[in-house]
Amino acid sequence: MRKMLPGIGVFGTTPNIRSFVAILNSCGFRVVALWGLVKSEAAQLASELQIPFSTDKVDEILLNKDVDVVVISCPPHMQSPIAVKALGIGKHVLCGTPAGPTQIDSLKMVHAARYYPKLVARMIYGLRFLPTINNMKKLIDEGFLGELKICEIRVNFWNYPKEKFDWTCDDIMGGGVLNSIGSNLIDIVTYLTSQKAISVHGMLKTYTKQTDKIKGIREITSDDFCSFQLELDYGACATVTINTHMPGQFYQEITIVGTKARLTAKGADLYAQKNDSRKEDLLHFDPINFKEEERYGVSEKTRTLIPTPYLKGVIRMMECIKESFDKEEERSNYCQEMLENAATFEDCLYVQTVIDAIRRSDHIKEWVKVEVKSEEQNESPILTHSSSKHSNQV
Repeated sequence: MRKMLPGIGVFGTTPNIRSFVAILNSCGFRVVALWGLVKSEAAQLASELQIPFSTDKVDEILLNKDVDVVVISCPPHMQSPIAVKALGIGKHVLCGTPAGPTQIDSLKMVHAARYYPKLVARMIYGLRFLPTINNMKKLIDEGFLGELKICEIRVNFWNYPKEKFDWTCDDIMGGGVLNSIGSNLIDIVTYLTSQKAISVHGMLKTYTKQTDKIKGIREITSDDFCSFQLELDYGACATVTINTHMPGQFYQEITIVGTKARLTAKGADLYAQKNDSRKEDLLHFDPINFKEEERYGVSEKTRTLIPTPYLKGVIRMMECIKESFDKEEERSNYCQEMLENAATFEDCLYVQTVIDAIRRSDHIKEWVKVEVKSEEQNESPILTHSSSKHSNQV
């Protein structure tokens, strides 16, 4: 007799949560509880997604006997406290991006995960599970490119004006494309190259500061354009540009150049060209499959909010998580080997450290060294005040 998969409790009312719930349900998980910052919003979304229980109190989710795994995608300054508390009472944790406004928040998650090593503590970096990326990594590891030299990443899309002011509009609260998209790309550079940044240089811009709906005393401070360079520890370098002012569909291109050849992931497709060839070859074709997305409960609205490469990756990540739980007899046990490719909280700490360094570089207009913290100290008083407003909920 097949065992029952663990019950899921979700934190947040974001578009990501909508897609996560649909995918989890189609994988056979039971999403039994939903938390939202505003009780009415939580109740409305729970009703829409057919989740039996909703609340605006964190503990009511964490202490629910039917919840074995928590999936978090809420305001970044709240994700770390929820993740730490969840691990402390024996719940598995899957955390969406961005994990927190600063590396201090990520460091707290790392310490909690180390204290409870038998619990799932993973970041939802979907690109790691995209077949194109895994094929790319396999070729790189086999020496197809030779010695790695340059990584170039370009992301273009049109960012529709925001309907209301929330944390995504505020850089201090963790908003901006550097945090939301750049975090995934910083992680994928290290995942593919097995090299980490030792110094960075970045530029962040907020070109749309007000909209028809956000004006007056309100002003958007989160970045809507960013460009940054990474100097990697084994001699390679990376340059990343994220432009949200480009009309048209979402476009992402990841190119890695070596001494023998280059590999390029265009969306979810993989291309290669050797130095002695004049022709670019298609190695992996992964078109948009609307029927597959519908099978996983992905709505048309979700499809417009979450780019295809990320959506495809999240689907495969959730499938892998399901298989890891399926391999064990006890409901809440999982096979750790199945999740070796998934990003850990340590990976998240590194990514957030790089983001902090890029922000500092933009401020001082200089190259900044990347120094990963090992102890919790010098927490921002602004962020501390922001977090304290919700401390009674966590």
